[in-house]
Amino acid sequence: MAESGTLAIERIRAALSGRRVGRRIVYCPTTTSTNDEAWRRIDDGSADGSVVLAEHQSAGRGRMGRSWNSPRGASALLSVALLDSAGGWTGGELGVLAALAACEGIFEASGVAAQIKWPNDLRVDRRKLGGVLVESRRGEGSSYAHVIGVGVNCLQQRGHLRGDLAETATSLEIESDRPIDRTGVAIALLQALDRWLGVNPDKRRSALREAWSMRCEPMGSRVRVRHRGAVHVGTLVDIDPHSALIVELESGGRRAFEAANSTILEHDGATST
Repeated sequence: MAESGTLAIERIRAALSGRRVGRRIVYCPTTTSTNDEAWRRIDDGSADGSVVLAEHQSAGRGRMGRSWNSPRGASALLSVALLDSAGGWTGGELGVLAALAACEGIFEASGVAAQIKWPNDLRVDRRKLGGVLVESRRGEGSSYAHVIGVGVNCLQQRGHLRGDLAETATSLEIESDRPIDRTGVAIALLQALDRWLGVNPDKRRSALREAWSMRCEPMGSRVRVRHRGAVHVGTLVDIDPHSALIVELESGGRRAFEAANSTILEHDGATST
Protein backbone atom coordinates (compact mmCIF):
# COMPACT_ATOMS: atom_id res chain seq x y z
CA MET A 1 0.00 0.00 0.00
CA ALA A 2 1.09 3.59 -0.55
CA GLU A 3 0.36 4.57 3.06
CA SER A 4 3.32 3.76 5.27
CA GLY A 5 2.98 6.13 8.19
CA THR A 6 5.64 8.79 8.60
CA LEU A 7 9.38 8.44 8.24
CA ALA A 8 11.18 7.39 11.44
CA ILE A 9 13.20 10.56 11.87
CA GLU A 10 14.91 9.56 15.14
CA ARG A 11 16.05 6.34 13.52
CA ILE A 12 17.51 8.38 10.63
CA ARG A 13 19.28 10.72 13.06
CA ALA A 14 20.83 7.79 14.90
CA ALA A 15 21.98 6.12 11.67
CA LEU A 16 23.69 9.31 10.45
CA SER A 17 25.23 10.34 13.79
CA GLY A 18 28.83 11.51 13.38
CA ARG A 19 28.64 11.87 9.61
CA ARG A 20 28.86 14.98 7.46
CA VAL A 21 25.56 14.11 5.81
CA GLY A 22 22.93 14.29 8.54
CA ARG A 23 24.54 16.82 10.87
CA ARG A 24 21.10 18.40 10.95
CA ILE A 25 17.80 16.75 10.04
CA VAL A 26 14.78 18.79 8.95
CA TYR A 27 11.45 17.01 8.59
CA CYS A 28 8.53 18.46 6.65
CA PRO A 29 5.22 16.61 6.38
CA THR A 30 4.51 18.74 3.29
CA THR A 31 6.63 21.23 1.36
CA THR A 32 6.86 22.70 -2.12
CA SER A 33 10.04 20.70 -2.64
CA THR A 34 12.83 19.46 -0.39
CA ASN A 35 15.30 21.45 -2.50
CA ASP A 36 13.34 24.63 -1.72
CA GLU A 37 13.51 23.84 2.01
CA ALA A 38 17.25 23.21 1.80
CA TRP A 39 17.85 26.55 0.05
CA ARG A 40 15.89 28.37 2.74
CA ARG A 41 18.47 27.16 5.24
CA ILE A 42 21.61 27.45 3.13
CA ASP A 43 22.61 30.88 4.46
CA ASP A 44 22.99 29.40 7.92
CA GLY A 45 26.67 28.67 8.54
CA SER A 46 25.73 25.31 10.02
CA ALA A 47 23.81 24.26 6.90
CA ASP A 48 26.57 22.01 5.51
CA GLY A 49 25.42 18.41 5.59
CA SER A 50 21.83 19.32 6.49
CA VAL A 51 19.21 16.84 5.29
CA VAL A 52 15.62 17.75 4.46
CA LEU A 53 13.04 14.95 4.28
CA ALA A 54 9.37 15.19 3.33
CA GLU A 55 6.32 12.99 3.03
CA HIS A 56 4.89 15.03 0.18
CA GLN A 57 5.93 17.74 -2.28
CA SER A 58 3.34 20.08 -3.74
CA ALA A 59 5.72 21.38 -6.43
CA GLY A 60 8.44 18.76 -6.77
CA ARG A 61 10.70 19.36 -9.73
CA GLY A 62 13.22 17.55 -11.85
CA ARG A 63 15.83 18.55 -14.35
CA MET A 64 15.00 21.12 -17.08
CA GLY A 65 11.88 22.28 -15.24
CA ARG A 66 10.08 18.95 -15.33
CA SER A 67 7.61 18.23 -12.52
CA TRP A 68 7.97 15.36 -10.03
CA ASN A 69 4.76 14.00 -8.55
CA SER A 70 4.33 11.37 -5.86
CA PRO A 71 1.44 10.22 -3.63
CA ARG A 72 1.80 11.27 0.00
CA GLY A 73 3.92 8.84 2.01
CA ALA A 74 4.89 6.74 -1.01
CA SER A 75 8.43 7.89 -1.85
CA ALA A 76 11.80 8.71 -0.35
CA LEU A 77 12.00 12.48 -0.92
CA LEU A 78 15.12 14.20 0.40
CA SER A 79 17.68 16.92 -0.17
CA VAL A 80 21.17 17.53 1.20
CA ALA A 81 22.78 20.97 1.53
CA LEU A 82 26.53 21.31 0.98
CA LEU A 83 28.76 24.34 1.51
CA ASP A 84 31.85 24.24 -0.69
CA SER A 85 34.12 27.07 0.43
CA ALA A 86 37.01 25.99 -1.82
CA GLY A 87 34.91 25.48 -4.94
CA GLY A 88 36.18 21.93 -5.27
CA TRP A 89 32.93 20.45 -6.55
CA THR A 90 30.96 21.02 -9.72
CA GLY A 91 27.22 20.51 -9.88
CA GLY A 92 27.74 17.96 -12.64
CA GLU A 93 30.20 15.93 -10.58
CA LEU A 94 27.82 15.98 -7.61
CA GLY A 95 25.04 14.77 -9.91
CA VAL A 96 27.12 11.76 -10.96
CA LEU A 97 28.04 11.07 -7.34
CA ALA A 98 24.46 11.39 -6.09
CA ALA A 99 23.07 9.09 -8.77
CA LEU A 100 25.65 6.44 -7.88
CA ALA A 101 24.92 6.82 -4.17
CA ALA A 102 21.20 6.44 -4.86
CA CYS A 103 21.78 3.21 -6.80
CA GLU A 104 23.95 1.81 -4.01
CA GLY A 105 21.46 2.78 -1.31
CA ILE A 106 18.54 1.34 -3.28
CA PHE A 107 20.33 -1.98 -3.75
CA GLU A 108 21.33 -2.20 -0.08
CA ALA A 109 17.80 -1.46 1.14
CA SER A 110 15.77 -3.40 -1.42
CA GLY A 111 17.97 -5.66 -3.53
CA VAL A 112 16.87 -3.78 -6.66
CA ALA A 113 19.73 -3.10 -9.09
CA ALA A 114 18.86 0.30 -10.53
CA GLN A 115 20.74 1.79 -13.45
CA ILE A 116 21.33 5.39 -14.45
CA LYS A 117 20.06 6.97 -17.62
CA TRP A 118 22.45 9.87 -18.02
CA PRO A 119 22.57 12.21 -16.34
CA ASN A 120 20.05 11.83 -13.52
CA ASP A 121 17.30 9.23 -14.06
CA LEU A 122 17.27 6.09 -11.91
CA ARG A 123 15.68 3.26 -13.87
CA VAL A 124 14.87 -0.45 -13.81
CA ASP A 125 14.32 -2.10 -17.19
CA ARG A 126 13.95 1.38 -18.70
CA ARG A 127 11.16 2.31 -16.28
CA LYS A 128 11.82 5.37 -14.15
CA LEU A 129 12.31 4.61 -10.46
CA GLY A 130 13.60 7.98 -9.32
CA GLY A 131 15.78 10.92 -10.12
CA VAL A 132 18.45 13.34 -8.93
CA LEU A 133 18.48 17.13 -9.16
CA VAL A 134 21.56 19.15 -8.14
CA GLU A 135 21.27 22.94 -7.91
CA SER A 136 24.28 25.19 -7.34
CA ARG A 137 24.80 28.85 -6.48
CA ARG A 138 28.03 30.80 -6.37
CA GLY A 139 28.94 32.67 -3.21
CA GLU A 140 31.82 35.00 -2.50
CA GLY A 141 35.13 34.28 -4.20
CA SER A 142 35.41 30.64 -5.19
CA SER A 143 32.80 29.38 -2.72
CA TYR A 144 29.66 27.55 -3.79
CA ALA A 145 26.53 26.20 -2.17
CA HIS A 146 24.94 23.04 -3.57
CA VAL A 147 21.68 21.26 -2.90
CA ILE A 148 21.38 17.61 -3.90
CA GLY A 149 17.80 16.44 -4.28
CA VAL A 150 16.81 12.78 -4.66
CA GLY A 151 13.40 11.20 -5.13
CA VAL A 152 12.80 7.44 -5.21
CA ASN A 153 9.46 5.72 -5.81
CA CYS A 154 9.07 3.27 -2.94
CA LEU A 155 5.53 2.08 -2.26
CA GLN A 156 3.61 2.86 -5.44
CA GLN A 157 1.76 -0.11 -6.92
CA ARG A 158 0.72 -0.55 -10.55
CA GLY A 159 -2.65 1.07 -9.91
CA HIS A 160 -0.99 4.29 -8.76
CA LEU A 161 0.87 4.64 -12.08
CA ARG A 162 -1.70 5.88 -14.53
CA GLY A 163 -1.60 7.32 -18.02
CA ASP A 164 1.90 7.48 -19.48
CA LEU A 165 3.37 6.47 -16.13
CA ALA A 166 1.87 2.99 -16.47
CA GLU A 167 4.41 2.28 -19.21
CA THR A 168 7.32 4.45 -18.12
CA ALA A 169 7.53 4.33 -14.30
CA THR A 170 8.02 1.78 -11.54
CA SER A 171 8.69 1.53 -7.80
CA LEU A 172 10.64 -0.56 -5.31
CA GLU A 173 7.36 -2.14 -4.19
CA ILE A 174 6.87 -3.42 -7.75
CA GLU A 175 10.46 -4.45 -8.41
CA SER A 176 11.64 -5.92 -5.10
CA ASP A 177 10.88 -9.28 -3.49
CA ARG A 178 11.40 -7.68 -0.05
CA PRO A 179 9.07 -5.55 2.10
CA ILE A 180 9.98 -1.93 1.38
CA ASP A 181 10.91 0.30 4.32
CA ARG A 182 11.06 3.95 3.23
CA THR A 183 13.10 4.91 6.27
CA GLY A 184 15.62 2.18 5.45
CA VAL A 185 15.85 3.39 1.84
CA ALA A 186 16.52 6.97 3.00
CA ILE A 187 19.17 5.84 5.49
CA ALA A 188 21.02 3.62 3.01
CA LEU A 189 20.98 6.33 0.36
CA LEU A 190 22.24 9.06 2.69
CA GLN A 191 24.97 6.84 4.09
CA ALA A 192 26.13 6.03 0.55
CA LEU A 193 26.15 9.73 -0.31
CA ASP A 194 28.23 10.46 2.78
CA ARG A 195 30.73 7.76 1.77
CA TRP A 196 31.12 9.18 -1.73
CA LEU A 197 31.58 12.72 -0.43
CA GLY A 198 34.45 11.43 1.71
CA VAL A 199 36.42 9.83 -1.16
CA ASN A 200 39.93 11.23 -1.50
CA PRO A 201 39.84 13.95 -4.19
CA ASP A 202 42.92 12.44 -5.87
CA LYS A 203 41.05 9.15 -6.36
CA ARG A 204 37.54 10.51 -6.86
CA ARG A 205 37.63 10.97 -10.62
CA SER A 206 38.72 7.41 -11.40
CA ALA A 207 36.42 5.96 -8.72
CA LEU A 208 33.42 7.80 -10.14
CA ARG A 209 34.21 6.74 -13.70
CA GLU A 210 34.61 3.09 -12.70
CA ALA A 211 31.42 3.01 -10.67
CA TRP A 212 29.47 4.90 -13.34
CA SER A 213 30.53 2.46 -16.08
CA MET A 214 28.92 -0.33 -14.06
CA ARG A 215 25.65 1.56 -13.53
CA CYS A 216 25.24 3.64 -16.69
CA GLU A 217 22.29 2.17 -18.57
CA PRO A 218 23.38 2.63 -22.18
CA MET A 219 27.20 2.31 -21.90
CA GLY A 220 28.49 0.92 -25.19
CA SER A 221 25.13 1.45 -26.86
CA ARG A 222 23.94 3.60 -29.71
CA VAL A 223 22.49 6.79 -28.28
CA ARG A 224 20.60 9.86 -29.47
CA VAL A 225 21.60 13.00 -27.58
CA ARG A 226 19.62 16.23 -27.73
CA HIS A 227 21.97 19.19 -27.27
CA ARG A 228 20.73 22.77 -27.56
CA GLY A 229 17.85 21.69 -29.82
CA ALA A 230 19.88 19.48 -32.16
CA VAL A 231 19.95 15.67 -32.04
CA HIS A 232 23.28 13.83 -32.36
CA VAL A 233 23.61 10.07 -32.89
CA GLY A 234 26.54 7.88 -31.91
CA THR A 235 27.94 5.33 -29.47
CA LEU A 236 28.40 6.10 -25.78
CA VAL A 237 32.06 5.37 -25.05
CA ASP A 238 32.90 7.12 -21.76
CA ILE A 239 31.77 9.42 -18.99
CA ASP A 240 33.69 12.38 -17.63
CA PRO A 241 32.94 12.51 -13.87
CA HIS A 242 32.44 16.26 -14.18
CA SER A 243 29.27 15.16 -15.98
CA ALA A 244 30.16 15.15 -19.63
CA LEU A 245 28.96 12.29 -21.78
CA ILE A 246 31.57 11.17 -24.34
CA VAL A 247 30.01 9.98 -27.62
CA GLU A 248 31.64 8.58 -30.75
CA LEU A 249 29.48 10.31 -33.36
CA GLU A 250 28.24 8.53 -36.45
CA SER A 251 29.05 11.73 -38.33
CA GLY A 252 32.67 11.41 -37.21
CA GLY A 253 34.79 12.25 -34.19
CA ARG A 254 34.15 12.23 -30.46
CA ARG A 255 32.20 14.87 -28.59
CA ALA A 256 31.56 15.67 -24.94
CA PHE A 257 27.98 16.63 -24.01
CA GLU A 258 27.50 18.43 -20.69
CA ALA A 259 24.53 17.55 -18.48
CA ALA A 260 23.41 21.17 -18.14
CA ASN A 261 22.21 21.38 -21.74
CA SER A 262 22.00 17.80 -23.00
CA THR A 263 19.79 14.79 -22.53
CA ILE A 264 19.74 11.23 -23.85
CA LEU A 265 16.63 10.37 -25.83
CA GLU A 266 15.40 6.77 -25.73
CA HIS A 267 18.13 4.61 -27.17
CA ASP A 268 17.74 1.47 -29.25
CA GLY A 269 20.03 -0.68 -27.11
CA ALA A 270 22.11 -1.79 -30.09
CA THR A 271 25.70 -2.30 -29.05
CA SER A 272 28.26 -1.12 -31.56
CA THR A 273 30.92 -3.46 -32.85
